[in-house]
Amino acid sequence: NRILLGGGRVKEQEVVSGGVASNQYIRRALQAVTDATDFTLLCPPPRLCTDNGVMIAWNGIERLCAGLGILHSMEGIRYEPK
Repeated sequence: NRILLGGGRVKEQEVVSGGVASNQYIRRALQAVTDATDFTLLCPPPRLCTDNGVMIAWNGIERLCAGLGILHSMEGIRYEPK
């Protein structure tokens, strides 16, 4: 993600959610990387990272607040059975 700041500056963000975001080892490693690269790490609270339905809803709220909308065309969804 990119956020446009005043004066044309851009702040880079890394968004992590789901099971990956609930893993504290991975979260700390990603925090070290984002700190070193001047990114901002965005993760929901770990208590929200265990239920995939909650994570999907959280992602939807973030997209709505950012004005990104949702995917309306089924053609844009890749589905590959296991």
